[in-house]
Amino acid sequence: MLVLVEDKKAKDAAQKAMEDVLTRSLQCIGKRNIGFPSGNLDETMYANGDGTLWAAFSHANDAKIPRRWNAFGVYDSKRHTQMITVEINVPTTTNSASVAGFFAHDPSTGATYFMHDGSVGGGKKGVGRGAFMSWSGSVLEDVERTTGEPRSGIVIGRVDDPDLAGRIWTFVCTVREFKDAVKRGDLDNVAARKKIAEWDKFRDEASGRRKGRRRPEFDYFSYHGDVVRAIRDERQAMAAKNEVVVNSLLVDLMVKIGSRMTEIYEIKTDCGRQSLYTGIGQLLAHSVREGAEVNRTLVLPEGDLPEGMDLCLAELGIKLRRFHLTPAPNRKVVLA
Repeated sequence: MLVLVEDKKAKDAAQKAMEDVLTRSLQCIGKRNIGFPSGNLDETMYANGDGTLWAAFSHANDAKIPRRWNAFGVYDSKRHTQMITVEINVPTTTNSASVAGFFAHDPSTGATYFMHDGSVGGGKKGVGRGAFMSWSGSVLEDVERTTGEPRSGIVIGRVDDPDLAGRIWTFVCTVREFKDAVKRGDLDNVAARKKIAEWDKFRDEASGRRKGRRRPEFDYFSYHGDVVRAIRDERQAMAAKNEVVVNSLLVDLMVKIGSRMTEIYEIKTDCGRQSLYTGIGQLLAHSVREGAEVNRTLVLPEGDLPEGMDLCLAELGIKLRRFHLTPAPNRKVVLA
């Protein structure tokens, strides 16, 4: 299980590692005006051109809860003021959970991860963490604290990963799409409210049950959403007029015709035996009402499978789909 980085010196070191990676990946474009709801400020900005990630860093020592200010957005050279898409701020003198960003450490490997607790507002009253998490399909990982209940957050990426800018960019795009969906009113309906309520209930029931993962799994784990999107985009491009490609809290992806499920996909980011057992169980449990007609697909990273699993999948009629990541920086999911 990951452990919250609580010591100020350790947080400073993680912040420095994160900034070092980003300032090597992005070009310094000098001082730029940055806008936020309560005003604006001029700060040194890093970006690689229009329509790409911009990043800016500062200290917010005068805030009610002092913090390191880490702002991110989509760069637009035509704008005098660059707008913040999301802040991933980290408290400095305390470990307050009211600040959305934090660092988490894996004691077994020494790796440190940049995290966000999923508390993203949509710019509307009542639209917050549950709405963002249920809409985006992001996954929370529990992080152990020295006192109190575990804190949970989205694994953005390893602070020293050469592809950290790409991981943050993916998160920024997800947040931007969520805010656009809120503005369009996509979440202002009975189905969306039901999905949010289901997420809140599911989170309460699941709290504390998740087990820790080791470093290689974490590094791939942060790409789970990318794999889901790649499968979704590919399948949507081939969808017939009467087919819809959707997901739910319990199912990574499925194809439906009316109320009938015709395909179900479960994505796992490692090839360990326990992950395969879980994936197989999920595929069967969530499609049992559909009978033998439903197409079941387990999506795994490339690599050797545990002995006997090929035969198991074949006997159960479960198809196997593989993927891999391109080298850093700017890693991409490639479906096989």
